[in-house]
Amino acid sequence: MINEKRNHHFVSQAEQRLNAIDSSVSKKNQRIYAFSITDRENYQISLETPTGTKIKETLSFDDLFTIDILDDRLRVNLEDFFSSYEQDVSILTQSLLLKLKSGNQDLKTEILNIFAMKLINSFRNPFCIEKTLNTIGNLANYSPSDEKLKDIYKKIDSGNQASIKEFANNFSVTEEQYRKWMKSLFMLLVPKDTQGINLVDMMIKEFFENTDQFINVYVHIYSGVEEGKHSLLSDRGFTLLTDLEAHLAYEFNLTCNAFISYIFTDIKKAGVNQLGEDVMKSILRMQSKKPSELKIHFCENNLEILSRYNKNVVYQSYENVYCKSKVVYGL
Repeated sequence: MINEKRNHHFVSQAEQRLNAIDSSVSKKNQRIYAFSITDRENYQISLETPTGTKIKETLSFDDLFTIDILDDRLRVNLEDFFSSYEQDVSILTQSLLLKLKSGNQDLKTEILNIFAMKLINSFRNPFCIEKTLNTIGNLANYSPSDEKLKDIYKKIDSGNQASIKEFANNFSVTEEQYRKWMKSLFMLLVPKDTQGINLVDMMIKEFFENTDQFINVYVHIYSGVEEGKHSLLSDRGFTLLTDLEAHLAYEFNLTCNAFISYIFTDIKKAGVNQLGEDVMKSILRMQSKKPSELKIHFCENNLEILSRYNKNVVYQSYENVYCKSKVVYGL
């Protein structure tokens, strides 16, 4: 965990580059248009600068995931654990879109790995600390069994973290909440079982192998439409379409021309009122004998849904949204 990485992105540069104004220029010079949310109720935004902002400096903070600053150069941080998930995001995204366009239905690898990376993004987003603690905060009540990891873990409380008070103020949380968030991320990503699997991988496995639910994935692609029909990227990295007891639906930006919706439906909770408990028990018995059902839907150039998606991104983002174009469709 010791490296020289200081500028920590909470929405990866790779994801931002898939929305870049000009993807043909060198990576260090790529830019994206940033907008401030001025009235979320009426979906009003304001362009921050007409030339865009540099991706290498956007959606990041220095030492955000640092556990201990060792000297002017070296620090102990979680960056490489995030990088292990985000390093293939461009390849996976492009593979998913190409397969869909060619009619190839062998998509499980892309669907699962993209979801894993996007879910981790939601957990590591500092604008979502309270939500993350509500979801995985109990992990902070545990510590690694490995003694070397335990010594590093303790540094979250005792290490040299010069910016922690500033971070807590910036993200409207207490220092205790910030440290609890860091502990939760550590326990989610770092300790592994004897098979080399960490908790986030177990969580993804549970999401997609739970036999008590149906999963629908919708991939919306916009191609061959006039310029400016682009999907927004949230500073939170995700939006929720629904967050109900029976339905949980995440939406994520894929590229400037695509976004994806994951809808998890609890069979029992969604159907017991309509079908009755005996019928639901019968359905669940049959469902338990097979893997969770995953259906993938490909939707192209539905501008009504693009408008709905972009409005939802504006409404749910913390303070900024990002786009390839200066004018955002549907607002």
